[in-house]
Amino acid sequence: MSQQEDIPRARKRRYDGAVILPIFAAFLILPPFIKLFAAPVTVFGVPLIVVWLFGLWLALIIIARHLAHLLTQPGDE
Repeated sequence: MSQQEDIPRARKRRYDGAVILPIFAAFLILPPFIKLFAAPVTVFGVPLIVVWLFGLWLALIIIARHLAHLLTQPGDE
């Protein structure tokens, strides 16, 4: 059996998620997508683009932390 076959399916999906997360994050900050939030709109006095960038940053940190926690757990939960 190869090493790839030894990895449980759930754990492999977690690894895949950890690989896809930075790619997805990079896509979300590309100029064509970010221009959607470059409108002259404010949320509680803060420009929408700033809310988007910091909100995205916070969400990515939370998701990465959760993925790291799942990847360090032993077993197949």
